[in-house]
Amino acid sequence: MNTLLEKPQKISRIDRLFNALIVILAPFYKSKTFDIIAQKIERMRWKKRLIDAAIPQARKIFTYTKQEELKALYNLGLNAPQGSVALEIGSHLGASSCYLAAGLSQVNGQLFCVDTWNNETMPEGTQDTWAEFQKNTAGVKQYIVPIRKRSDQISKSDLKLPLNLVFIDGDHSYSGVKQDFDRVQNWLAKDGIIAFHDFGNPDYEGVSRVVGEALTSGKWMIAGYVQTLVWIKPATWSKSAQI
Repeated sequence: MNTLLEKPQKISRIDRLFNALIVILAPFYKSKTFDIIAQKIERMRWKKRLIDAAIPQARKIFTYTKQEELKALYNLGLNAPQGSVALEIGSHLGASSCYLAAGLSQVNGQLFCVDTWNNETMPEGTQDTWAEFQKNTAGVKQYIVPIRKRSDQISKSDLKLPLNLVFIDGDHSYSGVKQDFDRVQNWLAKDGIIAFHDFGNPDYEGVSRVVGEALTSGKWMIAGYVQTLVWIKPATWSKSAQI
């Protein structure tokens, strides 16, 4: 994982066990055997996490978000403050919702999912995906508040504020991403994070433009990234950096 300024991940009992196994295997470091066993241990670790979160089939939900990106979303939820409120714009079939909610469940958090579930901006065309979303997220439904609206229709009264974590993955046009970003940044907690999907993807120039404009404004800084998932936070600069 490529990250900048990332919070340390909280360690569960099962993680301690897997980490101990890695230490035992340390003499074989950089060998093909070590890589194979380490990969198997990591798959077991994530399988256990999803089972514990009551979403064992989450990995099989169809999604355009890569597995490493989904894991990063889980970690963002896991490392959010206790009682955090998160917002996801664009939930589709619920894969990213499951990983976010599973992470947030560890900090007694709550996830608001905003989507029409009519698939208007998806490559496969318009269709009603509401029932499939509900089925896929059933294991973590106690942590999810679905809002069946377009993102430009949501208001403060639909949510709990301030927001500690926002994931923007809806309309990928420049105007769509900018509209979502401009709206949610006003609802963000002082130390909150806003994540974007498909940053750097040549098919979705709008995402990169919005993130680039935010960074060049000097008001935001990169907090981390994994593949095409990037998250930013309000910038805090030292006095020397401002000279």
